[in-house]
Parts: sequence; structure tokens; C-alpha cells
Amino acid sequence: MVLIPVIFTIVYGCSRALKETHLKRRLAWSTVSNLSYILFGVALMSPLGLVGALTHMICHAVIKICSFFCAGAVICQSGREYIYQLDGLGKKMPKTFAVFTVSGLALMGVPGLAGFVGKWNLVKAALDSTHPLAVVGVIALMISALLTAIYMLTISVRAFVQPEKASAKSAEQPKPVDCGNVPMEEEVKDPGWMMLLPLVLFVAAMFVIGLHPQPLINVFTQIASAIQ
Repeated sequence: MVLIPVIFTIVYGCSRALKETHLKRRLAWSTVSNLSYILFGVALMSPLGLVGALTHMICHAVIKICSFFCAGAVICQSGREYIYQLDGLGKKMPKTFAVFTVSGLALMGVPGLAGFVGKWNLVKAALDSTHPLAVVGVIALMISALLTAIYMLTISVRAFVQPEKASAKSAEQPKPVDCGNVPMEEEVKDPGWMMLLPLVLFVAAMFVIGLHPQPLINVFTQIASAIQ
């Protein structure tokens, strides 16, 4: 019975993220969905399910922390919090939005990045399970991946492709907030190296886990075997 609300929340969280216009709240609804991924693996009540859940917990943590860091950099540098305000901002903050795009691809589950590792192990566990709702869960994961692609990549497309609207340049728009060592300037641009460095490190972690996941999986396999 636990799988029913878990599967529902996987799709519901993505649906709410798709409708959300506030940048950080969109990422928060995405987290709701991905936490249900973890619960889905645990609720399968199998060693493979536990391995998938623990793997996705680590992978999602790396991806989502990076995404929130990017959102914080955007808000800090531009004062813009809503997605409709981000049009054309990728040309002024290319490094920040490039990192955000990579985190979006990872969250979708693109092979070679951390998100694929977590989702692939969850799918393997579901297909190996005899639970009648396991296949329904796989379908929910596929729907979630599609919705994730839409609500994450639309932000990158708006930032890099859409021209900046005149309203976003007007004095009525919020000014960059005071972020400590970040200089207060009228011209929006990428933050300094101290704010960019964590973004680069988390992107590197996404590639390391995505390309060499076996050490992490081996640790969680030993944990699952010990619990069993």
C-alpha cells in the first residue's frame, strides 16, 4: 500500500514543478518528486531496491545542491527570482547557466551523469521485483523524466535563446542583493570565483559518479546485504 502514495507523489511533484514560476520553488517541488524516488526503492523491500534508493539519495543530493547554488547565484547577481524574468540572462551569466543546464540534464537521467546512475538502479530493482505495482512505478519514473526535461530545460532555453525583455531591464525590477563579498554592480554578470568554485566542484562530482559509479554501488550493495 505504501507504493501507491509514493508513485502518485513522483508524478505529482513533477507536475507541480512544471507549473511553478518561482525558480527556487520549482526546484523544491522537484525535490518532492525525487525524494519519492528514494521511498519507491525502499518500498520495494528488496536489496536491489535499497541499493537504488541509497544511490539515488547521493546522486540527487549532488545534483540538487548544485541546482540550488545556481539559483542562489542568479538571485544574488540579478535579484530575479521568477522564471519569466530569466529571458536572455544566460548571455550575461553563461557559466552559471551552463552549470545549471548540466544539472538539469543530470536530473533528467542522461547517461554519463549522476542522475542516470540512481534512476537506472531503481528501474533495475523495480523490474526485478515481483510486486504488482513495480511496473507502474517504472512508468511513473519515465513520466517524471519527461516532465523533468521540460521544467528544467525550459529554464536554460529561456536563459540562452530568448531575448531579454525590456521589462526585465527596467528600474522596477529588483536589484542584485547584498551577498557579502559579491560586489554590488548594476550590470548583471557571473559571480566571482568563490561562488563559482562550488558549482564547478558539484558538476565534476556529477561526471565522476556518472562515469565511475561502481565504487559507490559496491558500498551500498554491502550495506543492503548486511541488512538482509
